[in-house]
Amino acid sequence: MTSGAELRDLRTRAGLSLGRLAEMIGVSAGHLSRVERGDREVTPSLLHRYEVATGLLLSGHGLPETPDADTPEMGNVDDMKRRGLLSVIAAASVGAAGGEPLTRLLDGLAALPPSRVGLSEVEAVEAAADLALRMDLSKGSGAAVAMARGTIEWAVKLCDQPMATTTRERLGSAIGLLADRLGWATYDQGQPERATRLLTFALDSAARGADRDLRAHTMLDLSAVFADLGRPRDGVEILRLALGDERVSAAERANLHAVAARHCAAAGDVAIGLRHITLAEETLTGEAVPATGDVPAWARHITVSPGHHDSALGLALFHLGEDRRARERLASALAVLGENRTRTSLRCQTRLAVLRVKEGDRDGGADQARHAVEQAADVPSMRVAKDLRMMIGHLRECGMTDLARELSAAVAARDRPPLPAPSGPASAARPIRA
Repeated sequence: MTSGAELRDLRTRAGLSLGRLAEMIGVSAGHLSRVERGDREVTPSLLHRYEVATGLLLSGHGLPETPDADTPEMGNVDDMKRRGLLSVIAAASVGAAGGEPLTRLLDGLAALPPSRVGLSEVEAVEAAADLALRMDLSKGSGAAVAMARGTIEWAVKLCDQPMATTTRERLGSAIGLLADRLGWATYDQGQPERATRLLTFALDSAARGADRDLRAHTMLDLSAVFADLGRPRDGVEILRLALGDERVSAAERANLHAVAARHCAAAGDVAIGLRHITLAEETLTGEAVPATGDVPAWARHITVSPGHHDSALGLALFHLGEDRRARERLASALAVLGENRTRTSLRCQTRLAVLRVKEGDRDGGADQARHAVEQAADVPSMRVAKDLRMMIGHLRECGMTDLARELSAAVAARDRPPLPAPSGPASAARPIRA
C-alpha cells in the first residue's frame, strides 16, 4: 500500500511544488496536501498521475513492463532513462506537457530571443519546419539536419518570452514539428539515442500545441526508434497510447495501426500485428479520411500523400509474412509515390525485389534489386542501407549468390570515400614502376 509520504517524496525528488503538480494533473492542491499528510487514501489512479507527472516510479508500481523487459538495455540509454522517456511519452499522450522545460535535451543553445514573440516569429519557425520537412523527404537526412539545427536553437528560446496564449500554442506545434523532423533525420543518420532525446523534446513541445495529429505522428516516430533499438513492444505501447486519443484523424490512426503491425512483426506477435492491419484497413475504408486540403501542411507531405498508407501497410505485411498482400500494397504505393518520397520508394523496391524472387520471377527480382541499388547511390540513409543489406541477404539465401556479390560490391563502392585527386601535373605524368 502506497503512503502519502511516499507520494510527497516522489514529488520533491522531481523538484515540483504542490501547486505545480496539482495544475499538471488536474487535482486540487488541497486534496493532494491531505493525501500526502495521510488524511486521505492513495488511489491507484492518483499514484499513476504522480508517476507520469514526475517521470519517476515507485518500486513495484507505475507503468507496466513490456514482455521483453529483461532483455539487454538499449545502447547507452540505461533503464532509468528509458523509464523517464516513456513517462514523458505517456504524459504527452493525454495532453500533459512535462513539468519542467525539456530544453536540457538540446545542447549548445545560444541566441538572444526577441523581447516579445508575435506571429512573425511563429511563422518563421513554421516556414523553417516546412523547409526541413521537404528537404528531409527529397534530399535526405543530412540536408534536413543542417537546415533545422540552427533554427531550433533559436526557436526554443522564444518559449520563455511573453506572448498571447494562442501564439504560444501555435509556437508549440511549430517547434514540435521542427524538432520532430530534426529527430527523425538524426535517426536516419544512424544516431538513434540522440534521436530519442530530440523526439522526446519534440513530443513535449507538440503537447503544448493544438495539433493532435502532430503529437500522434511524433509518437509514431519515437516508436520506430525504440523498435530499432531492440524494443519493439515498447514501440507498440507508445502507439497504443497515441491511439488512445480519439481526436486523432482517421488518416493518422490508420498510419499508427500500420506501424504498430510492423513492430508486432519484429516482436514475433504475428496475430496481434494482423489485427492492427485489419484495424488500419477498416479505418481507411470505414471512416471519413480528410481531404488533402483539410489537414495540416506537414500531413500533406506525409500521412495523406499518394501511396503513403499503401507503403506503410505493405512494409508491415512483408514482415508479417503476408507475401501476396504485401506485394499488392507495395506495388500500388510504388506506382504513385512522388519524387519527394525517395526513401519510401526504395523501401518498397527492396521488398518487391525479394518477393519477386520468392515467387519465382528471378529475372524481374534481379532487375528490381539492381534498380534499387542504383537509385540508392545518392541517398544517405541508415534505413535504406539496412534495407539494401536485407535484400541482398535474401537474394543470397535464395541461391542468387552472384547477384548478391555484385550488389554488395556496388553498395561498398558507394560507401567508399573517393580517392584524393592528383596534386599536380607532375604526379599525373610520373611513370608507374613494376
